[in-house]
Amino acid sequence: MTAIVQNLRTPIVLPVAAAITVGLFLMMREMIDVGPVEPVVATERPAYAINVEVDPIDPDPRIDITAIPPVEPPPPVQRLPVDRSAPANPGDGVTYGLPPVDPPELSNNEGLVQVNRNPVPIVRIQPVFPAVEASRGNSGSCTVMFDITPQGTTTNIRPVACDSRAFEQATLNAVSRWRYNPQVQDGEPILFRGATTRLDYQLNG
Repeated sequence: MTAIVQNLRTPIVLPVAAAITVGLFLMMREMIDVGPVEPVVATERPAYAINVEVDPIDPDPRIDITAIPPVEPPPPVQRLPVDRSAPANPGDGVTYGLPPVDPPELSNNEGLVQVNRNPVPIVRIQPVFPAVEASRGNSGSCTVMFDITPQGTTTNIRPVACDSRAFEQATLNAVSRWRYNPQVQDGEPILFRGATTRLDYQLNG
């Protein structure tokens, strides 16, 4: 029975498949058909020629140089006569508005003036409030000790009393960027030891 069905299906399926194939072929042909193609007429290009010869150029005429007549030198400056026989005493009848200046004290060190001066701050960077303490609403302070070099920079900074590690680090970062006019002794800058400072950290409001 099965063999009879197979024998009957084959003559029916083959014409249907062939019809579908031919239909697809015709449909694809219609889709790709662009119609008649008109040939492109070539246009004539204009003729041109390259001139390899250079046209002669007349050079600019020379500029005539006119001689400048010499200028007479100016007459010499006349000097006024000055009596140099007896110079006037500047203290006679003359009053000066400047206060008197005491003569400087000279040392025996080759006549140099002995100058002594303590360190003077010239640059003081403000510290940055630690974000950890600010988020907690904490205020505090930190005291540090440091030395001042002859070049005016801070060195050997060490904490003395700080309320927290965050305040200590913020103070060390700020003081390390401070600058001073160094201590001067006998006219020479020297190292200043044991300077102290306290920085307070307060929250506004």
